[in-house]
Amino acid sequence: MKFLRWSIPLLLIVISTTLGLWSRYQALNVWNSHKEFFYVENRPIFTAYDSYYFARLGLDFKEGIFKPGGEDKYRFVPDYGKYPQAIPFYSWLFVELASLFDTHIENVALWLIPILAVLVAVPTVLLFWKADLPFVGFGGALFGVLSLIYVVRTGIARLDTDSLVLFSMFALPFAVYYAFNSKSKRAKYLFLLLVALFSTLFYWGYFHPGLNLVLWGSSVLFLLTPWFLNLLKEKAFKKPSRELLLDLGLLTLAFNPVILIFGIISLLWRLYSYLFHFEKPIEGNFPNVQISISELQKLSLDQIAHITVGNKFALFIGFIGLAIFAVLRFRVFILLLPTLLIGLLSLKGASRFAMFLAPMLGIGIGIFVDLLWERLKPFFQNWKVEFATFGGLVALFTLLVYLLEKPSFRVVSRPIMSPSIAEAFIELGRQTPKNAWIWTWWDYGYAIQYYAHRATFHDGGSQFSPKTYFVALSFSTSNQTAAVNITKSVSVCGAKCIEKLLKKGYKPDQIKELFESGKLLKEKKPTHPVYWVFTRDLIGKYYWISYFGTWNFKTLKGEHIPISALACASKSPTMLVCNNRILVDLSKMHLMVGRNRAIPLKVFAFRTPQKLDINQNPYAIYGYAFEGVYTYLKDIYMWFILPYQGFNKTFNQLYILRTYSEKYFEKVKERFPDYLFYKVR
Repeated sequence: MKFLRWSIPLLLIVISTTLGLWSRYQALNVWNSHKEFFYVENRPIFTAYDSYYFARLGLDFKEGIFKPGGEDKYRFVPDYGKYPQAIPFYSWLFVELASLFDTHIENVALWLIPILAVLVAVPTVLLFWKADLPFVGFGGALFGVLSLIYVVRTGIARLDTDSLVLFSMFALPFAVYYAFNSKSKRAKYLFLLLVALFSTLFYWGYFHPGLNLVLWGSSVLFLLTPWFLNLLKEKAFKKPSRELLLDLGLLTLAFNPVILIFGIISLLWRLYSYLFHFEKPIEGNFPNVQISISELQKLSLDQIAHITVGNKFALFIGFIGLAIFAVLRFRVFILLLPTLLIGLLSLKGASRFAMFLAPMLGIGIGIFVDLLWERLKPFFQNWKVEFATFGGLVALFTLLVYLLEKPSFRVVSRPIMSPSIAEAFIELGRQTPKNAWIWTWWDYGYAIQYYAHRATFHDGGSQFSPKTYFVALSFSTSNQTAAVNITKSVSVCGAKCIEKLLKKGYKPDQIKELFESGKLLKEKKPTHPVYWVFTRDLIGKYYWISYFGTWNFKTLKGEHIPISALACASKSPTMLVCNNRILVDLSKMHLMVGRNRAIPLKVFAFRTPQKLDINQNPYAIYGYAFEGVYTYLKDIYMWFILPYQGFNKTFNQLYILRTYSEKYFEKVKERFPDYLFYKVR
C-alpha cells in the first residue's frame, strides 16, 4: 500500500509533464517541415530576444572573454555594460551541453527548454501531496505547465529563465514545507539543504535576489504563524520557543544571508521602478520606450483569463477557490503568497506576470475537486473502489484542463526574427571590422552581439537611457548632417555624459541642440567606426521609432509616422490597385479607398537601381507619400505609403529610397528590403 500511495503523485507528475512536453514539442513538426522559415545556416533561430544574450554570455565564457563584474565590450557603447557577477546558470549549462554534444547552443535550447519548463510540476504536486490536497497540487501543475502564456514563454528554442523562475517559486515552498513537517531531524536537515540548493540556484540563474528575499519572508511567516495564533488565543505575549528561534536561524542560513541582503536593495529598487516609472518619461523628460514594449502592455481581464486558465468563468472559479484555500489552509497559502502577488501584477501590466497567476488559479480550481474527494471518501468500502474513483476524478480533471487549455496545444513557437534578418546580422559580422559599433534600433541588439560579434549602442537590457531617444532622433530628422552629428556625438558622449550635462543644468532640448549641431565634436572624435544598420523589421517598428524621435519636451508626446508596405498590381500605365481595395491614380495624384473617399498624394517617388524620380503634387495641401522601390530580386518592386511628413526623414531617405549624402555615409552592403548597411564617414 505504501508503494501504491507514492505511485499516485508520480502518476500526477507524469500526466502533467507529458502534457506539458506534448504542447511544446508538437511545434517541431512544423519547424522540421519548413526549415527555410525557422533555421539559419542549419541551426534554429531563437524565439526570444533575451535568448541571444544568454547564448552570447555562454560563448564569451567558453572563449575566456567573460570577466565577472567586468566591462562588457559588446553592450551599451560608449559607456559599456557590465558582465554579471557570475556566469548565469543557463548560459553556463547550455554552452557546456553544446560543447559536450558538439553542436550549437540553439540546438540544445530547441530540445531542453521544454523539459526544464515542465519540471515545475514536480514540486507543485509533491508540496500539496504532503499537505493532503492532491487535486490542488495537480491543478496547479496542470494549469501551470499548460497555460498559454507559459507555453509561449517556454517553447522550443527559447533560451530564457522563465522555467527556472516558476520552478523556484514552487520548489522553495515545497522544500520549506517538507523541512518543517518532517518527523525526523535527519529529514529536516536534508530538506533544509534542498532549500539552500534551490535558493542558490535561483539566485545564480536569475540574479534577482529580491525574489529570494520575498520567499524567505513568506517562509518566516509560515514558521511564525502558530506562534502568532497562540498569542491571539492567550491574549498575552509569550517569547518564541528556543526551537522556533533555531528553526528561523536555520531557515535564514539555508536562504543565505548574503543573498537576502542583496535582495533588500534589489526589491526596493524594483518596487520603486514599477510603481513610479512605468510609462513615465525618464530623467530629463526623455521618452520612455516602455510604452512600446508589447509584453509590458496592460491586458484586459478576458485576455488574462485566456492566457492563464482558458476563459473568464474558470478565472473567477480559480479566484474563489483561492480564497477558500487561503481560509482552509492558511499556512500553506502563506508560502505561495509571493507567487500570487507577482501573478496579480499582470492586472496592472506586463503580460509575462500572468504565468505566475496560472498555477495559482489552478490551485483554486483544484480545491473544489479536493473538497469533493473528501466528501466521497467515507463511502468507500475498500481501497480498490477508492483508487478507481480517484483515478476517474484524475481523468475527468485532466480532460477539463485539456479542453480549457486547448489553444496551448496549437501553439507553434515562432523565431523572433526571420532567417533573412538573421542572415543580415551574420553578414554584418563579415562586412564590418571587429571594433565596429552598430547604430540601429534596440530590439535586435542582443542578436547583433551574438551573430555579428559586434558592439551595439543599446539592446533589450539597456534601452531605457536617453541614447535610445537619440537613435530615434537620428532616424526621424530630415537633416542628414544632424543625423551624423547625433551619431558621432552619442559615440563620444554616452549616457553618463548626458547625465552630467543634465546635472550641470542643461535642458533636454539644449542637449538635443548640442548633439544635432555637432558642437561636442570639437573636443572629441569617435574612436570606433560606426555603422548604421537597417533591417526589414524596422519598417513596421518605425511607428514607434518616429514617435520617440519626434518627441516634444514640452508636451511630452511624439508623432507616429507609420510606413505601410502595400501589395500593388498595375491596372494601367498610371493606375495601380493595392491590397485589392486601394486604387492609386498617379495621373491625378490621389488614391481611392472605397467608392467616394479620395486621399491626395503629395509626392510620388519611384526608385530604380539607376535613379530616383520624384513627382510632387503642387495642389495638395495635405496628403501622403507613395513610393515604389526596387529590391534585390530582379524586376521585383515594393510599394510603400506614409504620411508626407515622413518623406524626408532619414529613415525613409537612406533605407527605403536609398538616397544619401556621400559626404556623410558610405554604403557598405545592400539587399533591400532584408538589410542595408552604411558606414558613417
